Amino acid sequence: MIVITTREFRENQKKFFDLAEVQRVIIKRKNQFLELVPRGEFIPESVSPSNDVYFDDPRNIEDIIKASEQAQNGQTVKLTADLRKELFEK
Repeated sequence: MIVITTREFRENQKKFFDLAEVQRVIIKRKNQFLELVPRGEFIPESVSPSNDVYFDDPRNIEDIIKASEQAQNGQTVKLTADLRKELFEK
């Protein structure tokens, strides 16, 4: 992650646009921080009221819908202490 000033951004826009494709670029403007976020070739319409980029990926929405349907159909597993140890403590 790199934090830059608005002056640095104005003077080197191309550099920071290119850099934003491989790492986080944060622009400090007065008392707030703005982030350059690459979106690819199109701008998806976010379903998230908070504009969380996680919800811009249709694969994530599909996974949420699938998991919701599985839960409604009773296709769930209770995470017991033993199962938690087996899954996460290796």
